[in-house]
Amino acid sequence: MTDEQILTQMQAIKDEEANLHPLVDNSVDLVELEKEYQNGSAAFQNKIRNLSETHDRMRRSRGDGNCFYRAFAFAWFERVMLAKNKPELHMNAVKAMEESKDLLLAAQFELLAFEDFYLVTLETLQNLVHYTPEELLAAFQNDEISNSIVMHFRLMVSAYLKTHQEDYAPFLEFGQTMDEFCSMHVEAMGRESEEMMLIALTKVTHVSVEVAYLSGNENVDEVNFLPFLPDTEPYMPPLVLLYRPGHYDILYRKSHCLEGVV
Repeated sequence: MTDEQILTQMQAIKDEEANLHPLVDNSVDLVELEKEYQNGSAAFQNKIRNLSETHDRMRRSRGDGNCFYRAFAFAWFERVMLAKNKPELHMNAVKAMEESKDLLLAAQFELLAFEDFYLVTLETLQNLVHYTPEELLAAFQNDEISNSIVMHFRLMVSAYLKTHQEDYAPFLEFGQTMDEFCSMHVEAMGRESEEMMLIALTKVTHVSVEVAYLSGNENVDEVNFLPFLPDTEPYMPPLVLLYRPGHYDILYRKSHCLEGVV
């Protein structure tokens, strides 16, 4: 196949994915996840049943290479919107987002290069006090708004890594510089995330995350949860993301299930 044919094929796959799945979907009962594996691995089925004892709902994000950033952003914004102590959470979230502008400037990003993405993200966050759950979901299903938020989250991660190179450069491979790594793997839309990006995003947003790793390991019946913590004291319970090889979705813990989730 020629390069042009490969690109055409890849675009066709992405278009098919877009037609099948919204950028962020409605939440569903966790039994829907079990149905995906009803004819597959018993290990997956057992783990999902065990997971359902503590988590009762999930929300899918499109598998377009941006799922981590989109799932994180939606889970965070939704938590802020629905939390009972909304004023404090909202204030902290807006402050973190406003500080991201200074972080990007410190990392030598030009304001003109990121201002549009920043303003869309900040405006969406500021509007959470007025949004209904349906309106927030509609915003994240809108290509322009949703992808602007994803792009700004990518730039936040890139800026954090560039301004903390001494902590993360030793983990780079193939002699890459941090600028090269961020350009290829962080700032480029559609590139899947690594654990390094997850760590950086918790630091920038001051939001803690638990990642539930769902694997086909038949020697373990429980889903392994790995916490990621910011440097500062988290101002709300951790977001919960479900990771399957190459993909992130959102999980809802029973004890943290918020009224109004759609």
